[in-house]
Amino acid sequence: MSNSANERFTLPMTSILLDEMLETMITVIENLQVDTKRVQENLHITKGQIFAEFVLEALIKKGIPRFKAYRDVQRVAFAAHKKGINFMDALGNDKVVSTALSDKEIKSIFVAQNHLGASLTIIDNVNSHVMANTKKFS
Repeated sequence: MSNSANERFTLPMTSILLDEMLETMITVIENLQVDTKRVQENLHITKGQIFAEFVLEALIKKGIPRFKAYRDVQRVAFAAHKKGINFMDALGNDKVVSTALSDKEIKSIFVAQNHLGASLTIIDNVNSHVMANTKKFS
């Protein structure tokens, strides 16, 4: 390291800023509370349209070209919104979509737990990594 004034200022300030960021993150995470009732309410606000991406993916997996599947999902979503009905019901009543997807397949798309993917594994891995590394500094 040279005797640069910038380095003498920047490195300590960066360390102080990083420390503050980590302390803030720890405080936020330690005090984090998840209101599961509110999470469910938020999922229902869109009347199921939050799952449109998964409907699109299911249609594509059935062999429908992406652009056509996108237009079908969009058409049904707009119609459901305009009528004020649930997106899942609108999909089940749509001849094009219900030909490609069974009622059972449509219903399974609207189960939020089916879309967690690797989230729980990722969280467990991060927790394990953090715990292992914090023991080094304790």
